[in-house]
Amino acid sequence: MPDTALHTPAPTFTPSPHDLRPKALVSVAPFEANDNETNLLRLRPEARMFELPTAVWGLMIGSYAIFLLALLGATGGAHAAFAITISAAYVTMFFGTARVMLRQSPPQARSALNHAGSVLQTAYGPLPRGAVFGQVLIVPAVVAFFGIGICIISAVVM
Repeated sequence: MPDTALHTPAPTFTPSPHDLRPKALVSVAPFEANDNETNLLRLRPEARMFELPTAVWGLMIGSYAIFLLALLGATGGAHAAFAITISAAYVTMFFGTARVMLRQSPPQARSALNHAGSVLQTAYGPLPRGAVFGQVLIVPAVVAFFGIGICIISAVVM
């Protein structure tokens, strides 16, 4: 007797209106994608250095301190002291954040710019030490001279 189950056609499925959904493809990650060893090869510590000598930071902080003290002297002190104090807090936060972030990194070697005649390698080629100092310190120096100018004008006018 022949087996009729093998010769019977499969029932057809007719979906109800509630079953009509757009077809979605589920992507399955390959077996190697779950390999933790592969991802460890990509994790490397930051190789770039801060590369600015401490003298540059001192000159920048000094320039902004000169600016704020000149403003304090130009305004007479009492009325503008609160605003200047808030500005000093912002300057402290600016430099303090850089300091805190630098302390989170591994210890770095001393800057190559500490020595006369040294160069800083940039994306556009080597930059001499004097050019680095000039580019970094031009804005703080102009801000300090601006504060001194305001103080001088205030002293002459009053």
